[in-house]
Amino acid sequence: MTERHGGCSAEIGSVTQAMRAQDALASAAIPSKIIKSQSSSRHGCIYGISFSCRQENNVRAILESSRIPVRHWTSGGDL
Repeated sequence: MTERHGGCSAEIGSVTQAMRAQDALASAAIPSKIIKSQSSSRHGCIYGISFSCRQENNVRAILESSRIPVRHWTSGGDL
């Protein structure tokens, strides 16, 4: 597979929540990668997931239905 996951991302928070998000997306056959965000909180690192921008609407719907809160969305060239 030559497609990059990057391009779009969702800041989730903890690595555990990012893993839950990745599992939810995998169950819908959407590839994703857990990433460590460039920003940090005073409580430590912030983790998220990166995915193909072509799947952004699907990712938003899946994470919302899985009740996984997203702190920040980054689309396309905003990385």
